[in-house]
Amino acid sequence: MIGVVGPDDTVSLIEQIAHELGIGAVLMPVRYSAPEDTVRVLRTIWPACVSVLFSGRMPYRLAMLAGFPADRLDYIPHEGTDLFRILALAALETDQVGSLPSFSFDTIPERDVAESYQELGLRSGFRVIPLESDDTPPRIDAARIEQAHRALVESGAAERCATCIRDVYERLVAAGLPAMRIDHSRNSVRQALLRSKLRHDLNEAESSQIAACLISGDTPALSLAATAIERLTGGRLVESGHGEAIILTTNGALHRTIHPILHPLSDEMPTLAVSVGVGINADQAEALAREASERPPSDHDRVFEVDSAAMFYRIIDRNEARDARQDDLELSQMLDVPSTVIHKLVSVFRTIDPNGFTAVEFASAYNVQPRSARRLLTTLKDRGFVQEQGSRAKDRAGRPQTVYRMFLDRFISPNAKS
Repeated sequence: MIGVVGPDDTVSLIEQIAHELGIGAVLMPVRYSAPEDTVRVLRTIWPACVSVLFSGRMPYRLAMLAGFPADRLDYIPHEGTDLFRILALAALETDQVGSLPSFSFDTIPERDVAESYQELGLRSGFRVIPLESDDTPPRIDAARIEQAHRALVESGAAERCATCIRDVYERLVAAGLPAMRIDHSRNSVRQALLRSKLRHDLNEAESSQIAACLISGDTPALSLAATAIERLTGGRLVESGHGEAIILTTNGALHRTIHPILHPLSDEMPTLAVSVGVGINADQAEALAREASERPPSDHDRVFEVDSAAMFYRIIDRNEARDARQDDLELSQMLDVPSTVIHKLVSVFRTIDPNGFTAVEFASAYNVQPRSARRLLTTLKDRGFVQEQGSRAKDRAGRPQTVYRMFLDRFISPNAKS
């Protein structure tokens, strides 16, 4: 569902246009009497909504400051046409061409107001009241904005108030101040609804994608863990044996059940790992799950517990796998070696210490001749990925062996060395 939050009149307009577009059935509208009620009413619909569309920038920012995730929030902006309408109405009330009363505005960025004045060739002045206070953390409330409008009019800095906030408009009118309300154009509402519907459809498609959970690790506990994850996600166990189990479920099920209970990795590594791949079919999802299981540890890895069993969790989808392959390609071009070499190097440094190894040890782990290993190490050293750390005496007679150090942070993120 798409949540809609705002004052009664704006929410009614949004509903009307949504029905004209044929998307009214996916809306979940809630109304507030004052912007300060935004967070309270938002919580009533949040669990059921893919995204939430706010009537304006003020309730949107209130939700952001309350900690709601930005990737699920959107608002209907006040565009230039909305401002032009107010200015045109004001111009009709004066007989001086190119001149308007001086205005105080709120919510709209000062840059947008200045551009509108410039495009219309207006010479009159204006003041813009910031939506957020300078406090830390910033404060947003209608009373402060209303008082700022009042102060500008009483001081003579503004002759008329123009506000995007219904609550502020009603307060100014009640106080007998010359106020105008900046309403949304139907086109801006329509475009915002179409954006929200697209986000809704993409989320629905993503949630229905196949997810393969590859469980590996401590064999005695593996069967119980697989049963617990199968029950938790509503998935289906499709393979078990040889120290691993595979459960097929959906991406949406993982986001509803496992993602909310993930937390950062502590000092103690769990004995079980759940590697997840998300794809358009079961084969692709399983292949990506196996790719996820081979990835080196990262700050994005998380842990969760089910039935008192702690499990290491990592996930990869088609887009992330494509980006990783692109990174490998760029690195391979930098080193002038095939991209398959890059992928294999990551595996090599799971078996040898990157902070101190010899060419012979590297050759053995990489399964190549020492001469070939030394050539690759020379290339890596020339590019700043490997450094000589001294030497180590052989067990038997012969020249000491050079000891190398691999900078894995530079290898995984090439730009880190610059």
